[in-house]
Amino acid sequence: MIKQLKVSALLGALLVSTSAFAAHPGYLDDQATDKVVRNNYGECWRTASFDKAKDGLVECGDREAVKVVVAPVMVLVQEKISLSADVFFNFAKATLRPEAKEELGPLVEKLKANGDKLQSVELAGYTDFYGSDKYNQKLSQERADTVRTFLVENGVAAEKVTAVGKGKAADGLTQECKAKKLKTQAEMKACVAGDRRVDVTINAMKESMVEQK
Repeated sequence: MIKQLKVSALLGALLVSTSAFAAHPGYLDDQATDKVVRNNYGECWRTASFDKAKDGLVECGDREAVKVVVAPVMVLVQEKISLSADVFFNFAKATLRPEAKEELGPLVEKLKANGDKLQSVELAGYTDFYGSDKYNQKLSQERADTVRTFLVENGVAAEKVTAVGKGKAADGLTQECKAKKLKTQAEMKACVAGDRRVDVTINAMKESMVEQK
């Protein structure tokens, strides 16, 4: 009888010692799989050192699963749109063409639809490489200002719209187009058309669903 008690005590000590280094403290682990050992009834085998508050596992029914709640939060979303100057202005001009106003209509509605969620609208004007730096700086600013004026006159909050002229497009198509060895100036102007533009950056708050524990 005494011998049996000693064996039981030794086994208990081993279980306590093993649990201290186990993957799942407070439970008896299967060393081969690192999973909690279960009895014939599918119940997790707990050691003498088991503390439900500290060691309890969800899969053993000793702890409630953390509930994930999907909640709406407001995040800042940035959208960029490029307006072709060839569509909106005549060559070397900063006055909107009549058809350009129709093209800008959807942009105005888009901005107004954001309401108070609209944070800012940044307009950046660019030109191609023709002309002096001073001339192109002035033209790019005038084109950006023209678009700003149209937006404001059609209901977009003035304090949220800024316009800046960037001059010649720094990452322009000039070298690429010159490498094509185009024969006429008209072909070259058509090739660098993408540099003549007004870039629109829209910053607005949008509702996004985020998981919260």
